[in-house]
Amino acid sequence: MPDPRGPGRLESAARQIGMHGATKYCYGVNVLGIFEILRSLRGMENLFMDFHTNEPEVRKLMDAICDFLLEVIRYWAEIGADGMFLGDDWGMQTGLMINPRMWQEIFKPYYRKLFGEIHRLGMDIVFHSCGNVMQIVEDLIEVGVDVLDPIQPMAMNFERLAREYGGRVSFSGGIDLQNLMVFGKPQEVKDEVRRLTEMLGRPFGNGFIIGPANAMTPDIPLDNLMAMFEACHEK
Repeated sequence: MPDPRGPGRLESAARQIGMHGATKYCYGVNVLGIFEILRSLRGMENLFMDFHTNEPEVRKLMDAICDFLLEVIRYWAEIGADGMFLGDDWGMQTGLMINPRMWQEIFKPYYRKLFGEIHRLGMDIVFHSCGNVMQIVEDLIEVGVDVLDPIQPMAMNFERLAREYGGRVSFSGGIDLQNLMVFGKPQEVKDEVRRLTEMLGRPFGNGFIIGPANAMTPDIPLDNLMAMFEACHEK
């Protein structure tokens, strides 16, 4: 396995936290979680077959990846990070990539271990998983996720998110990039920011980090981008 404390891994981040950590909230970013590293090593199709045909070997590899990530997390804590941003893209537009029971049996214990260490070190957990992950939101809350990122309007039911999980986890994202930001009008963008704030944030102690539901693309009109920023700052 790579050296989690190898030269150059977090030196730049340490300098940034040294400059801004006293006045700003800084979180460490580890974009590739266990699932992302697994599929990078094995390939997506091979990995999905591995769960059925080579489970002991997969679990041995997962143990090693988990140990690596735990040491990276400890390194982030030592340089002063306030939270950790971890990413594993589990969702398609309509649901999970694997059976939820398989996810719970194979992956949930690893997340419990990782997130438990993050909390032990006094940091928050921002967990990134694109797509529709409604089937495992309850599990993610149970293992300690503080912020669910991103919530996507074309994939998830926001009314259900607010009703079932509001106040138990903070939400991040929400602004539609597939239609609204590209094809909508600036006033429509502002109205959507206000609507989501009233639905997902204000009733739950403002536990909502409003922003784009994923990476912003070059075809978004500048006026719509400005409207989103302006609406976020309005009372």
